[in-house]
Amino acid sequence: MNQANHQMETFGTLLRQYPQSSRFFDSCTPQQRQAILDQLPKLTSQAQLQGFVEHLPSAAL
Repeated sequence: MNQANHQMETFGTLLRQYPQSSRFFDSCTPQQRQAILDQLPKLTSQAQLQGFVEHLPSAAL
């Protein structure tokens, strides 16, 4: 599995662990969702990805 697929899988897993973040992501427009997903390759550790998902509802889009 390549890095991008692994990040997407981890992102989905983390969204299930953070219901508020999941609701926020679900309420985004397709363009906002893509902007969020475009950030994933910039996150180089599990801790960064988890922090990103945990604080997703406070993201300024």
